[in-house]
Amino acid sequence: MANSVAVIADPKSGKTHKKEVSSDNLNALVGRRIGEEVDGIFFELPGYKLKITGGTSIDGFPMKSDLQVSGRKRILRTYSLGRRAKNGYRKRVTFRGSVIGTDIAQLNLKVTQYGPKPIEQQQEEEPKEAQ
Repeated sequence: MANSVAVIADPKSGKTHKKEVSSDNLNALVGRRIGEEVDGIFFELPGYKLKITGGTSIDGFPMKSDLQVSGRKRILRTYSLGRRAKNGYRKRVTFRGSVIGTDIAQLNLKVTQYGPKPIEQQQEEEPKEAQ
């Protein structure tokens, strides 16, 4: 299983921060759903509380908050073109459920409670990997 990426949105500054998530930390998040709050310790952000807002599977399918499954599901979406529904079209689209599994490649989060240090300082303190 490859490492996943967490995209953390900071509502105060309006910036997003990208963090690598190890497979061990991702396994600890398995079974959580979109809308739940998680501790920032999973993303090396002690003192932070983060809300899960979405994500993407390894295959590129986006997570959908109203699908209460952990796998993929094909649903029929209706797209309207204007006020009248008869001018629209329907299309079968594949989505991933709202439950986090081991096949998540990207996890989107939003900061709800801030820790003692800003996220920028904590990213600078991380050791740089030799390439």
